[in-house]
Amino acid sequence: MREEDLILLECLEDVYHTFEKALKKAHQVRSIHVQKFEQLLVEISSERRIFEDISIPARLVVEQLLESQFKVGQVAIEAERLKQSFASVAYVKVEEFGIISTKIGELEVSWRDGNYSYYLYPDKVELRATDEKSSIKLFFSISFNRQTLERFPEILISPNVVYIHPQLEKWIRKV
Repeated sequence: MREEDLILLECLEDVYHTFEKALKKAHQVRSIHVQKFEQLLVEISSERRIFEDISIPARLVVEQLLESQFKVGQVAIEAERLKQSFASVAYVKVEEFGIISTKIGELEVSWRDGNYSYYLYPDKVELRATDEKSSIKLFFSISFNRQTLERFPEILISPNVVYIHPQLEKWIRKV
């Protein structure tokens, strides 16, 4: 884990513990806001799992989805017979056991990180189930950028990455 990841993780831990303490106080009050606070605590846990529970290629995909969400990019998705044309990312979360969920437009898709292999292209990621019976394709309006990829050199030796486009590989190797 990189130093910047440790700093972010430490910040999340601080926020989590502070919020957890505040939530105990809030439970003394009957208010709908208490449920909202509980939801925020779940979201903080999800954010922490990005750093702790998922593989490097899954983290790259999650960060690309977050880039699209917060920088007004769009993502299209194909999963079996379901298709969603380019739309906004409503949310991305990492649940227990490395289950990644995202809602793009009106379509919500989840996958378990450990059960998928990753095929990386400049503006697309294909996730294939290890049994090859299902796949998910994510198409990005904002392509992967050099700065993001350079932060993940471990991706070149990750066992669940099957293919990396030559341009992406150059950027990761800083050639």
